[in-house]
Amino acid sequence: MSPPAAASVPRFLSCDWGTSAFRLRLVEVATRRVIAESRGDQGIAATFAAWQAAGGQAEVRWSHFSRVIAHHLATLTRETAASLAGLPLVISGMASSSLGLRELAYGPLPLALDSSALAVERVAAGDDFPHALVLVSGVRSHDDVMRGEETQLIGACALDPADHAAAARTRVFVFPGTHSKHVEVRGAHAVAFQTFMTGEFFALLSTQSVLANSVASGSPLSGPEHLASFDHGVRAGAADNLLHTAFRVRTRALLDNSAPTENYHYLSGLLIGAELRELAAQDAAITLVGADPLRAAYQRAFHVLGARSPLAVLDADDCLIAGQLMIATRFGLL
Repeated sequence: MSPPAAASVPRFLSCDWGTSAFRLRLVEVATRRVIAESRGDQGIAATFAAWQAAGGQAEVRWSHFSRVIAHHLATLTRETAASLAGLPLVISGMASSSLGLRELAYGPLPLALDSSALAVERVAAGDDFPHALVLVSGVRSHDDVMRGEETQLIGACALDPADHAAAARTRVFVFPGTHSKHVEVRGAHAVAFQTFMTGEFFALLSTQSVLANSVASGSPLSGPEHLASFDHGVRAGAADNLLHTAFRVRTRALLDNSAPTENYHYLSGLLIGAELRELAAQDAAITLVGADPLRAAYQRAFHVLGARSPLAVLDADDCLIAGQLMIATRFGLL
């Protein structure tokens, strides 16, 4: 962790509030350097459930959720030995969902990547919560939705802007995760996106299906056996019907004596290959935005599939902070 910043250095508070986890960071504006961080398992789902268990009164909903933020602010204050009062706060993720501290409607496509057309709510600082904040909503198409990735996308485009010659070319930004997103960008706008339930399907198949006894986690994607199993899965997922190839996890164990750890990586490759097979065959420029170990797995899968375009890779946390900083500036917090 970086040493505390001097009080004179402009800073802001970055909050990433997901369904199952909470993360708050103190960030230096000029460098986007994370000065301190507090995280916990008070995700939106658990916080919403606690509010409902306490009576679910609408008039105390904001204060109930803001107490979670205040708890982590106190942690950052102790860690940095500095007052954070008055620092602006940007909250993205599921906090603006129907389970969040305030539900905001999804913004429409196309989405301007300078953050000017984002659906947000700005809240002024008050006596009980001395931080002006921007709550960021998600984006919708005619048949799909996302919350959180839009902020990372804005940051990714700021960190990796297209040159003039490439501006008219279609770019696709890939965000691996429980519900992976592929976002199509043309020029200065996001124009379409798709959601793939890759991570959730993996969790269900590996823990709650007939395949559960044939897989075992705990080993990284390294070593010749695991890499070969993953690569085999990627090729199978891209080439055949997933409902058929998924059962190969079971028959690999029964007929081929494949170790459960090898089958774990085979299943991972299978689902990632099924997700990426169409994209890898396109001419669009692809940018992968993620964090290891998923980022490394997706990089390898693109290589196995012989992606036609060079692959750019960005760190998800860097993109989140860059996007939130743009939003804080755009909406007058900085």
